[in-house]
Amino acid sequence: MIKVDSNKTYYKVMEYLGEKIRLNEIKKGDRLPTERDLAELLGVSRASIREAYKILSIIGLFENRPGSGTYIKDEFDEWPEEPMAIVLKLTDTTADDVFEFRRMIEVEIATLAAERITDGEIEKLKSCYEEMINAKGEVEKSRKDKKFHYLIAKASKNSIILNAYNAMAPMIQLFTYNIRHIVIEHEEDDILETLHRDIYESIVNRDKDKARKRMKIHMDMINKYYQ
Repeated sequence: MIKVDSNKTYYKVMEYLGEKIRLNEIKKGDRLPTERDLAELLGVSRASIREAYKILSIIGLFENRPGSGTYIKDEFDEWPEEPMAIVLKLTDTTADDVFEFRRMIEVEIATLAAERITDGEIEKLKSCYEEMINAKGEVEKSRKDKKFHYLIAKASKNSIILNAYNAMAPMIQLFTYNIRHIVIEHEEDDILETLHRDIYESIVNRDKDKARKRMKIHMDMINKYYQ
C-alpha cells in the first residue's frame, strides 16, 4: 500500500495517481481502478473514493462513463471555468493581472500559431472569425473575441499556454468585454474588425512574421486605452 502523510482521501487518491502517472502506468484516457479496488488499496471507504472521484471530475481531470467506469480525460483543452473563477476571485486577481498576462504572451502565441496551425484549426478559426464579425451586440462579440484568441492559443500547440488560457478564461472574458467598449468609444467603428482581420489573415496564411507584427499592433492598441 502507498504511504501518505495526509488523512484526506482526496490527497491519497492524487498521490496514488501521481505516482502511477510518473511511472507511466496510467495515461490519458485510461480507466481508473474501481471504487472497491482503490478503497482496499488505500485503506479508505468506498464512499470516500466516490467523493474523491466526484471532486476530480468537477475540476476536469476525470470523466464518468455510465456503465463503464471512471476515466482520466483524453483531452484537457477545456477546463470547467467556475471552479477557477472562484479561485481567481479569492486570490484577488485583477484586470491588471489579466492585461499583463496577455501583453506578455499574445504576440508569441500568434507567432507559434502561424507556424503550427493545422488545416482543421484554420477552419475553426475562420468560423469563429466570421461569427465574431457578424455577431450582434458587444456581449456576443466579446464572447467570440475571447474564443478567437483561445483558438489561436490552442493552435500554438503549447500545453502550458493553453492551460494558462483556460485558467484565466473567466477574467479574460470580462476584460475583453470592457476593453472593447473603451476602444470603440475612441476609435473608428471598424478598428477592432480590422485588427482581428489582419491577425486572422496572417495566421491562416502561416506568415509568422506578419502574425507577430499584427498581434503586437493589437496589444499596443489595448495598452493605449487600458492605461
